[in-house]
Amino acid sequence: MAFPLKPAELESGRVERVMSIGRAEFFDMLPGAVGLPLVHRGEQVSGKTWQLIAEELPALNIGLLSLPRLRVQIDFPSRDGAVMQDFMARFDRHFQRGGG
Repeated sequence: MAFPLKPAELESGRVERVMSIGRAEFFDMLPGAVGLPLVHRGEQVSGKTWQLIAEELPALNIGLLSLPRLRVQIDFPSRDGAVMQDFMARFDRHFQRGGG
C-alpha cells in the first residue's frame, strides 16, 4: 500500500521520499516503477505527467551497518490529485521492500 499523500503535497504538486537505495539500483528499477516512456538526463528524469530529481545523501550508519540513502523529489506540474495518487501508489509499491 502506498503512503497517503499529505494535503501539502497535493497542494504543491511535489512529493519527496528519502529512500534506502543506491543511485545505480534506483535508476535500474525506475522504469518498472513509472512505466515508459521516460527521459533520463543525469540526476533528472521526466515522464508525461511528472519530473523527478534524485540526490545522493550521506549513508545512514547504524553500528557496522551502512545504508545508502537517496532523496527523491517528484514534481507534478498539473497538481492533479488523481494523477499524483496513482503514480505514487505504483512508485511506492514498486520500491517497497519486505523485512523479516
